[in-house]
Amino acid sequence: MITINNEGEYEKASDRADEIYGAKPGTPEHKELQELLKALKKYEDDFVKMLKGYNS
Repeated sequence: MITINNEGEYEKASDRADEIYGAKPGTPEHKELQELLKALKKYEDDFVKMLKGYNS
C-alpha cells in the first residue's frame, strides 16, 4: 500500500503515475499504477477536507 504524506511525495507519485500511465493489465506497472492512483486520490480528498475545515 502506498501512502502519500506531503506535497513532495505527492509530486513524486504523480510523476511516476505519468511515467507508467497506460501500463498493460497484469503487469507489475499496472498494479503499481492502480496503487498510485488510489494514494493520489486519498491525498487529494484529505487535502480538500482540510481546506474545507479552514473555511468553516
